[in-house]
Amino acid sequence: MNRSWLIGTALLLSAATTLLLPQLAGNVITAQSNYSAVQTIGPDGLVLENDNLVDALSEIPFSLIIDKAGWENGVLSMDLKVNGDAHEPQELYRNMALAIGFAIQETSNVDQLLLRVVAEDRWLDTRRLLLAGDIRRSEWSPLLQEALENAGNSPLPDSLKNGFRISESELWKKQFIYP
Repeated sequence: MNRSWLIGTALLLSAATTLLLPQLAGNVITAQSNYSAVQTIGPDGLVLENDNLVDALSEIPFSLIIDKAGWENGVLSMDLKVNGDAHEPQELYRNMALAIGFAIQETSNVDQLLLRVVAEDRWLDTRRLLLAGDIRRSEWSPLLQEALENAGNSPLPDSLKNGFRISESELWKKQFIYP
């Protein structure tokens, strides 16, 4: 073979590759952008987005009503509404545990859950905060999750309140914990 022919072929292949690869990469990006709402199966879980937020939350078997929900930049915010006095702390703790389990265990892109439990007074048309939690994926543990699920009707231990950054309002303490 002629040495100049071999060098020419190598240069031609290099030039063709540098022109062709960026176009192929652009086609892959275009194909992926057509499918922006992605749901994965397996350990990674659901990719939560504004498009699937309502559907995903409607699958959770809450006994409380979801009053508000929002999704932005890895933060899921949710208000659970309590109507009347027929609820016990155990029920509210279990609903909180369901929300935390969904956000941390069933999704792959929720880094933080801002969870509030609010009481609605229909007569006065007011809402009052009972409990609030700031749960972060990086600080979540199965032991904290289990402790919340099994808290019963007792006050929450400080380790659980600190781990999930749960704060209790005075109304919560007066109405539900120390009546």
